Amino acid sequence: MNTSTKIFLLLLFSLWLIGLRAQDPTFSQFDANQLYYNPAYAGYKQEARVEISYRNLWPNVPGKDVPGPLSTYSAAGDAFISVQNKFNAGAGGFVMQDVEGQGFLTTSSAGIFYSQHMPHIRSRSDRMDRFNVYFGVKVYYNDIHVDWSRFVFSDQLNANYGITGPSSFNQTSLSNRSYMDFDYGVLIRNNFRAQGKWYNELGFSMAHVLEPSISLTGANSDASRLPRKYVATYRGTVSLSDDNFFIGPTVLFENQAKFYEVNGGVDFYFKMKSKHESIPLSIGLYDRFSFITKNSETGEQKINTSAIILAITHRGNFVTGRNTLGYSIGASVDFPYGGLGMQTAGAYEINLGLMIPYKRSNTIKCPFEAF
Repeated sequence: MNTSTKIFLLLLFSLWLIGLRAQDPTFSQFDANQLYYNPAYAGYKQEARVEISYRNLWPNVPGKDVPGPLSTYSAAGDAFISVQNKFNAGAGGFVMQDVEGQGFLTTSSAGIFYSQHMPHIRSRSDRMDRFNVYFGVKVYYNDIHVDWSRFVFSDQLNANYGITGPSSFNQTSLSNRSYMDFDYGVLIRNNFRAQGKWYNELGFSMAHVLEPSISLTGANSDASRLPRKYVATYRGTVSLSDDNFFIGPTVLFENQAKFYEVNGGVDFYFKMKSKHESIPLSIGLYDRFSFITKNSETGEQKINTSAIILAITHRGNFVTGRNTLGYSIGASVDFPYGGLGMQTAGAYEINLGLMIPYKRSNTIKCPFEAF
């Protein structure tokens, strides 16, 4: 076999392992996919918004419609709900599809979010909130579909001739599996000393609380269940130049079964001046480090393919008469190292957003919202 064929078969084997571990898709741009990671973010920006994300992993390998065997499509929307500023909440919904291989294995999801916003915490002399606390839940329906006739199994692989002959695998297994699930999360936001110069944001969420069985062979053992996923996040920003330049760390930690990932880096927020308006721009530089625990007794670990991530996001406004609509455009590129490295050509993401702002109150307003 030539080198390209070997690489393809190696990646095919890697995809099979991913399927066995039932890992959820991940995104490089946390800011554009907050609702995916934590439902407590619903309504927190006090505006109505719709965000669309597309992620393509391993562009060097054939995929369904475009290069890349792992493609994820996501659309989510949420809105802020307030009753006389005494009852505050957020609600929304989402649809998502994850495609593996050349479309032979797809997972489709749809569901709703709800977030309860707790009373604001401030002292009598504060003009802005010091703390905001949010509790959120996400309820959703999933459907897994597989076309067994399009798969290549190990007994069809020949060292000299590549893929040969039919497989002895029993292809009468299920072609669809549907199930309900839910997630929950909490979000704490802090405006240090209520001065608008230093912000902190801490979140925690648990996904797949019900641990549903996702087996397409009819099995219902513990090994066939989708493992719970735990996510912890931290973001902070410090104003360095009259609210025109902020800098701050971003850390995202994920754990699902034996898979661990830490996504950490720095965000830079700018307001560049043009003739008529300011142009908000944010640049992020992160390192994604991931590993898989192989042996629970010895703690032996296997380093997975990690990556350096560069992300750029621009936010602006459409002004139409008395109405103002916000928009956002973001893109990121993963530069992998370790594991399969650049043989896969990494990954890329594109994000688009549309925001309808509400009248602002004295709640926390920081670069997470304004940029």
